[in-house]
Amino acid sequence: MNTESLIKIITEEVLKRVTMLSSQDSKEKSKSILILDLISNQNMESYGEIKSKWSNTKFLDDYSQVDGVDSFDYIIIPELSNRDLVNIALGDSKSEASEVIIDGIFKGKKIIVLEEGICYRKFKSTVNENFFNMFKEYEEKIVSFGLEIVSKEKLMDCLDNEEPKEKLQDRSCEETKRSSKKEKEETIVEPSINKKVVSESDIEKLWIQGYSTIKIDKKSIITPLAKDFIRTNEIDITL
Repeated sequence: MNTESLIKIITEEVLKRVTMLSSQDSKEKSKSILILDLISNQNMESYGEIKSKWSNTKFLDDYSQVDGVDSFDYIIIPELSNRDLVNIALGDSKSEASEVIIDGIFKGKKIIVLEEGICYRKFKSTVNENFFNMFKEYEEKIVSFGLEIVSKEKLMDCLDNEEPKEKLQDRSCEETKRSSKKEKEETIVEPSINKKVVSESDIEKLWIQGYSTIKIDKKSIITPLAKDFIRTNEIDITL
């Protein structure tokens, strides 16, 4: 092979690589992102990395109900209130945010929720266990709709990820289930009753607090009404 032919082959290969990189860069720049947050200096700084990489990034202030979510590829939810969580899980658009998200679900948009902004999680240490788990089920429901929950530090990786939506959904569902199981294990603390006679009210008080397993002293006498309450509400008794 002579020098001229070699130079020609190398030149063609370089041009191919330049074209490929240019195409990839163009694809990245063309991504359109809607952040469900208001424009402010603080928010502009918080999302500066996103805006620098994807210039076509808009905030809720820029959203037009007439155009809807059609022009956006991604929808980012920095804060998810308890009300919006419930509304989305039930498919009921009672606020601007829930309306945008539900529209995005219908139109197959990639919707990302920042886990630090999920409101109900902040009350885990104080809330009744059953009440907490009710909201956890709503969270699992919206994940099953295709929403993905990620941490702030993994947001850029998520936006870069071109993995098929079905795989992302399955992975997010699995992560949520594992998280739910772990949280339940951490939350459950078995209470005990050390009384000669255990009444229905003794059991009911603990059940209302969210306990489904109760330890009772072996020598204690459980009243018939208490036994009925235990059986009806499927409470586990350990001795």
